[in-house]
Amino acid sequence: MVHAVPWTRPLLAATSSALAAAVVAHNGGGAVPLWVVNALGVATVATFGSGLAFMSIGLFGRPILGADPASSAGRLALTFDDGPHPVHTRAVLDLLDARGHRATFFVIGIRGARHPELLAEIVRRGHALGNHSHAHSWATAALSVRRLVADLQRAQATLRAAGSDPRWFRPPIGIVSPLVSAATRRAGLRIVGWTASARDGVATHPARALRRLLRGLRPGAILALHDAAEHGDREPVALRVLPRLLDELDNRKLRSVTIDELLAPADRGT
Repeated sequence: MVHAVPWTRPLLAATSSALAAAVVAHNGGGAVPLWVVNALGVATVATFGSGLAFMSIGLFGRPILGADPASSAGRLALTFDDGPHPVHTRAVLDLLDARGHRATFFVIGIRGARHPELLAEIVRRGHALGNHSHAHSWATAALSVRRLVADLQRAQATLRAAGSDPRWFRPPIGIVSPLVSAATRRAGLRIVGWTASARDGVATHPARALRRLLRGLRPGAILALHDAAEHGDREPVALRVLPRLLDELDNRKLRSVTIDELLAPADRGT
């Protein structure tokens, strides 16, 4: 598996330690000027914030970002977040099925509970489900470990009722905090990020979304799109991107499989 590399952890430790020492020195007689304290404070906050916003730097965990290209044999994984939606998710399924590709749908539990028959249909049609939390709150990263575990378990119960018991969790908005990492481990799940994202959770032009995905198109890649809008019934950009993306997969002799299938060889060795 390809995991996030935690290269920023030593940086955060260094800036935090330097900030603490500078504060003590400044308060103890002004040996360190205030601008140095402020600069170290900004550096520490910026490093911490980057760790929250960019899971690929691995500051607060080591999310799975893909599979080893050498062992992926022309396979990658298309993934879809924020569903299910009774119209748009089925349209995505139809596009995938017509071309012989399988995908993993990271489900918001509260939406899945409203459409259990659609979750069962996703599984029946040969695709996989993943946990995307129950409530999909923007405050997820700041909730207590106890509340996060309860949220994950509630979503997991909805997925099990549909005939699936996924091991994979994708945090809402892709934010990984120390609390999220701890709760994920306690819930028996593993964090899955992406190699490339369409960044289509908010409105974006299909051509830009496609370019972002094509930059990460290779064996072992995990590509992230959305099969539903976070709020409302807006048609996801993925429905306009997917036909051209599937054309490119076929041209490059790549086939989309589920996360379980993509990661199975490496997972057996862990």
